[in-house]
Amino acid sequence: YMGFLGFVSNKDFLEKHGIQPPQSWYDLLKPVFEGEISMAYPYTSGTAYTRLATLVFLMGEDKALEFEKKLSEQVHHYTRAGSACVTEVGLGEVAVGIAFAHDILAKGVAKGYPVVLSFPKEGTGYEIGGMALIKGGPEPELAKVFYDWMTSAEAQSLFKKWYRLPLNPEAELAEGLVTADQLPLVNYDAKWAAENRDRLVERWREVTGY
Repeated sequence: YMGFLGFVSNKDFLEKHGIQPPQSWYDLLKPVFEGEISMAYPYTSGTAYTRLATLVFLMGEDKALEFEKKLSEQVHHYTRAGSACVTEVGLGEVAVGIAFAHDILAKGVAKGYPVVLSFPKEGTGYEIGGMALIKGGPEPELAKVFYDWMTSAEAQSLFKKWYRLPLNPEAELAEGLVTADQLPLVNYDAKWAAENRDRLVERWREVTGY
């Protein structure tokens, strides 16, 4: 499956302040959102590290870290889990969070919280949920059967429940699901992101103080 980073915003907060949900990364730096943002640490959350890497691919490393420093001054608090902000925004504890769109839809919109999903116009990052056969595993033939089933339209349609985007084009989609062709995506180099994770996280901690 695929998942895309997005913004989750509290509708009541937006209405109270007469503003639209953020449509740009830079919207998060507006004074109205000071102390009203929740997101995860990039050293505890894959979601949050995807955010950091996305900004690096979008802006370049130094500018991305400069942006993250400014953003950290807007943050009410950081969480350990990437999707934790969805419930917090839904409850009105903060106004905006950054999470994967499928978590915003499944844990926010579908549960009836007054939240709305939006995406940054400059481009957003994404994840690809994968699987692999274990070399030397005890049941290689059964593993291949499961592998084939997992990529079938039948199995991929089960992702509807969690609002994830299946990779099989014949699978059924959840209502309201956003697809890759509807979004501006950054050129996300997963290999580079993995190889540079420890270094980037260390730089992030030095810059933000977290």
